[in-house]
Order: sequence, then C-alpha cells, then structure tokens
Amino acid sequence: MGALLLSLAFLLSSAAPASPAPRASKIDADVLDRLQSSAAAKVFVILKAKADLSGAPAVKDWTARGWFVVNRLKATAEATQGGVRALLASRGLEARPFWIVNAVLTTADAATIDVLAARPEVARIRLHRTVPLPPTIRGEAGSPGSAPEWGIVNIRADDVWADFGTRGAGITVANIDTGVQYTHAALDTQYRGRKADGTFNHNYNWWDPSEVCGNPSLAPCDNNGHGTHTMGTMVGEDGANQIGVAPEARWIAAKGCESNSCSDFALLSSGEWILAPTKINGSAPRAGRRPHIVNNSWGTPAGGDDFYQSTVQAWVASGIFPQFSNGNSGPGCGTVGAPGSYPESYGSGAYDINNVIASFSSRGPSPFGSIIKPNISAPGVNVRSSWNNGGYLAISGTSMASPHVAGTVALIWSAAPSLLRDIAGTRPILDSTAIDTANSTCGGTTSNNNVWGQGRLDAYAAVDLANG
Repeated sequence: MGALLLSLAFLLSSAAPASPAPRASKIDADVLDRLQSSAAAKVFVILKAKADLSGAPAVKDWTARGWFVVNRLKATAEATQGGVRALLASRGLEARPFWIVNAVLTTADAATIDVLAARPEVARIRLHRTVPLPPTIRGEAGSPGSAPEWGIVNIRADDVWADFGTRGAGITVANIDTGVQYTHAALDTQYRGRKADGTFNHNYNWWDPSEVCGNPSLAPCDNNGHGTHTMGTMVGEDGANQIGVAPEARWIAAKGCESNSCSDFALLSSGEWILAPTKINGSAPRAGRRPHIVNNSWGTPAGGDDFYQSTVQAWVASGIFPQFSNGNSGPGCGTVGAPGSYPESYGSGAYDINNVIASFSSRGPSPFGSIIKPNISAPGVNVRSSWNNGGYLAISGTSMASPHVAGTVALIWSAAPSLLRDIAGTRPILDSTAIDTANSTCGGTTSNNNVWGQGRLDAYAAVDLANG
C-alpha cells in the first residue's frame, strides 16, 4: 500500500504532464492524506451521470411532481452505480448507495480506491466528512408574555396575522437539524404527527438516519436544543409564548445532525427523506407527504463545496423552498458557507433588535459566480424560542435568522396559494419587499449587497405583494 500511496502522491504533484493523471485527479487530497495514516478511508464514490430534472416544474400535480423527481434520481443512480457496487461486493466491502447525490458510500483501502478512480463512470472520490453546526451565542432570556417576540414584530408577521388573517395554515415546514422536542408546549399541536385525539403517529413525520434517538428511533428527540429552537421560530406558539412566524403551519423533521455536528451520511439520507418521507423504519416512501419548505442551519465553512448542490437542486425541482442560514463566520468578506452559497439556496444573514447587522453574520460574495450572498437578512440576535428542556432560551446566530424567512414563505404560500411551490415566483417577492440597507464593505449596491443581501426581511410587505 505504501508504494501505491507514493505513486498517487507523485501523480498529483508531478509537474511534467500537461494535465493530472486520470486516476489521481479524481481522488480528493484529503482522501490521500487519510490513507497516509489509516489503512482505509470512508469515502463517497461520486458518479458522473446526473438526472435530468428540468421537466419537473411542468408537472402540476404535487404528488406526481414529487415522484417525477424521485424516480428520475433513482433511475439514474440505478443505471450507473452497478459497476461500482459490483466491484465493492466482489471485494467484500459494504456499499451504501444514494440517489439524491449519485454516489456510493464505502470504506476502502488505497488499492480499491485506485481501482474505483480508474473507472470511466466515476467522477470523483470524496472523503466522508462531518459538518459542524454554526456556533450559537447565548443571549438574555427575555420576558415571557402574550406579546410576540421582537423578531416577529420586526418583520411585521403579527400584522400579517391581524390584517390578512393568515398564520400559515395549509403549509408544512421541515427542518434538517438536531431534532425537535415534539412534546414541547409550543410545538406539539403543530406537529403533523399529532392526531386529533392527542396521540401521535410518527410515520412520514420523523426521520433519524443515525438512530440517535433510539435503535430503532421511534419518536422525535433533540439531544442538542438547536432544532427545537429553529422549529419554534418557524411555527411555535403556546398562547403565552408567541415565538413562531407561522404558528398554524404544520411541521416534520429529519435529524441530519447527530449532535452539534452533522455527518454527510445523515445529511444525504435526510435530504432524500425530505423528497419522499417514509415510515420511521425507512419503508414505503410517499412523495406526496414531502414538506413545502425546508429550513437548514448546517453548512461547511468553505462556501465552494458543491457536494450538496444536487440535493438543493432536487428540492427546488420538486417544489420545496430551500432556506439556509448564511453562516456565523463574519465579519470578513467571502465567509458564506455552503450550501447557503449556492445560487439555488435562499440564504439569510442576521441582525439585531436595533437593525444592526450582526458581526458574526457571514458575508459574500459567493464562490459560485461571485453572486451576492446572503439573499436577505432577518432577526438573528438574542432570539427567544423553544428549547429541548421544555422551556425557552434566547440565542444568536444566522441559524436564528433563517427560520424567520422560512416562516415568512409559509405565510406567503398560505395567503396566496397560486404561488405554492413556485420558488422562482416567490424569491422576487421576498427580494423586492426587503428593506434596502446599504453596506458596501464587501461589494454590491444599496439595494443588494454582500452584507445584507436584498435587505431586511419584511413579511407584511411580502404577503401584501403576493396578494396583490
């Protein structure tokens, strides 16, 4: 194996050829680094073939559109992964296939990885990684009461409730996060798994691919608190605590983050489940049960990582609004993380109660064509929401800003059903109604810059325009 590693390293570093040798150029450098110190590496074998999803928006029926996307993705994976899977089986190696990204997860030694890289259908061999949740900052607890939280008032969501009679009814939101305490007083009645008699059915409403909440994982849990907090900002309310933007929307959840980090395995599995939720044992997928909106607070520090782009593209093709936090690596420019950096993602920065941008809020431009990021900014400092101990906690981060935007999309789609699933039509409404906030530090204009994006979120103006 040592000779093989030296050979691969030479192929990568040699300046003689005009282009890298085919095998070595397909293997990520961190895979080679891992093999220097370990006998094997856990890797994704990524196939070149990609499904054509361009016809999905023309499918008007919600369930049919969902199956169109899922079936195209699965068919492409099945048609192109056979050789890789057979090779791994012949060597007695396990292979975990994915279809939302056309890839196979395996643990292999250097010799096998070299053989895999030589296959013409293989595009890249990437190390399996763990993505950290952006660090959150504890804030002041605040005073509970009947008044909505400051972020709700700031974006004028409470005025939407009063003037339009819209609180998100008919919309299902999801998060890929650390889980949710589903029995929390501010969240239990909004959980789609709660039946009219007060009992629960978690099938199609909960997914825990790493089985952190049990083996098998039979009911939602949250061993961190983060996911309970973000869900509360989207839909939470218990009468005395008005913490959610769209408190009549329903929620489901996938535990893509095992604790304070999220494995690639769990994120891809959760991404597939969002497209076609299953029973809690992973069986009997139903694309018609997918959510309308999915909120995400996870991301890589490096905004140029395109590994998850196929996931976001599939959600969009399926009519699911892909909401992401921009990251907490500010105030430097170019600090936006992926997937928030993708053109297909709608990313949020964070500001405080005085409408001052948070110093931690990641800035653009994006590595993808130097596009402006974030897309918009929302309340993200000292945001009080539900916590996994049954109580409430105020914390800060772009993770707290993103669910304000996701909840606003729920209000828009509830108030204007003609826009439902129309992501291309919804984004301009959010953009054009945002309150312009100038900051040229990282480039851009008064109306659209790499600190604020299009500006401060205005839920009332967005719903008003959608209704107009």
